[in-house]
Amino acid sequence: MKKIILILISSISGFLIILGLFFPGSILDEIRANLLNWAVIVSGIALIIAILNLLFVHWNRVFTDTKRDIASSFFIVGFITVLLIGILLGPADQFFINLNRTIILSVEASMMAVLALTLALASFRFFTRKQNLLALIFGSSTVVFLLLFSGILSLGENIPLMKPIITGLNSLPIAGSTGILIGISLGAIITSLRILFGIDRPYDR
Repeated sequence: MKKIILILISSISGFLIILGLFFPGSILDEIRANLLNWAVIVSGIALIIAILNLLFVHWNRVFTDTKRDIASSFFIVGFITVLLIGILLGPADQFFINLNRTIILSVEASMMAVLALTLALASFRFFTRKQNLLALIFGSSTVVFLLLFSGILSLGENIPLMKPIITGLNSLPIAGSTGILIGISLGAIITSLRILFGIDRPYDR
């Protein structure tokens, strides 16, 4: 019975939101706005709970576990420092904005570095295990993209014969990103439909 109630709530909510998009200015649009506002509130509460849980996990690693993690202590100090600065100066203060931007850029740079090393290792293993046409296409495309993003090919734009070739190569990343976005959109649509019809139930785990 509990599963049926959860399926009905999620399906009816999803269909009301979709219908509100097709009928703007109607009562369905007002219901859609209210449902989205409730979802934002619940998401905010869930985010606060997730942050507190993360803080407690690192707190236990520093003060409770037998093997203390030094990295967790840096996280706690950084979290409390940024939180106090945000409370004292306010979220609109330029120093607080620059501090947040610096932290986010540092984390993103570290993650991209780890991602680059992981991809390099995966490419090396791919070439050592499979030496066929697919590996050749993958390797040649990797070299082309590395040359494109390095800016070396831009030196040949002044040559009349090379300019259309370089322009065509520069359009390849756009085509690849477009394909990725189309795949993500189709995956999101299929996942949403499966949740609407009760095939997938992530709320019942």
